[in-house]
Amino acid sequence: MDLITEIRDVIIRKGISILDPWIGSEETKKEILAVLLAGRSLILEGPPGVGKTLLAKSVARSLPDILANDCSFNCDPSSSLCPQCQTGKRQLITINGENRFMRIQGSPELTAEDLVGDIDPVLAMRYGAFDSRAFSPGKIVKANRKILFLDEINRLSEKIQNTLLQVLQERELTIGNYDINFSIDTILISTMNSNDIAGIENLSEALKDRLERVLIPYPSESEELSILDTYGKKIIVVPQEIKEKIVQICQNTRKDKELEFPASPRSAIAVYELSQSFARLRNDKEVNIEDLSAAIRLAFMGRLSPDLEGSFFNKTEEYIKSLIDMFKSNG
Repeated sequence: MDLITEIRDVIIRKGISILDPWIGSEETKKEILAVLLAGRSLILEGPPGVGKTLLAKSVARSLPDILANDCSFNCDPSSSLCPQCQTGKRQLITINGENRFMRIQGSPELTAEDLVGDIDPVLAMRYGAFDSRAFSPGKIVKANRKILFLDEINRLSEKIQNTLLQVLQERELTIGNYDINFSIDTILISTMNSNDIAGIENLSEALKDRLERVLIPYPSESEELSILDTYGKKIIVVPQEIKEKIVQICQNTRKDKELEFPASPRSAIAVYELSQSFARLRNDKEVNIEDLSAAIRLAFMGRLSPDLEGSFFNKTEEYIKSLIDMFKSNG
């Protein structure tokens, strides 16, 4: 059974519950599952910290365990065609759903050799440089029978983007200079930060035409409260009104035109956990407003970016002080 069929079967059996670990819009979940059910590749677009990686990992975790040869190509034991399997009998291994996930971090420095593979000098000495057994596979090849997760796809150079096209279009890859085509049974789930401008490339039209785009929004207030309760570490008591203030402050930064990069849900978790740490340092068992203020100063200084044309540009500390003064004056 190929990966597309496996994913379809899981979605039909389990439905939207596959994405339960991600706390967010039901409509967004349905869009993601519709793309996967259709056997299409996916790009999740949204700001940092909204759970794009969690969504991709949730899909992988839902997959069944598979038997594979202990080769870099994850060959099905019933059809072992890769160069490594041709060298002799391989041991069988079990790959569980969580490990059926191959991550590639998008970067301008990423090379074709990183994705496709290259000649291994040691193996070349053993078999000869022109023997396919000297080939050391890259991450796309290692994603065979797995989810290929490409984080920040818009940081890839155009040349590297084009390397993906053969896999997406033909579901196979030409290995090095050996004129050997190897089938790649994978589905690509990629991400892109919509408001990121540093070090990015435009996605080629050919690549965009092969990716279905789903927008991942910031969570609502109630969803963000659930995120704190589910994913925030609990050391001591955090009163409900403190949790609500954390969420309200983070939500307000997302509406503020003074900021180019507001507080993410990850920032809210940081404030939640740091406020508990400050309370513990006071030997108290409950978080108060002063703990929250200290946590906001610490968490937001490295995360918030005032807009270039705003009145707080290069004055992040002043902006954070204004936030703290505002929620204190509001009780």
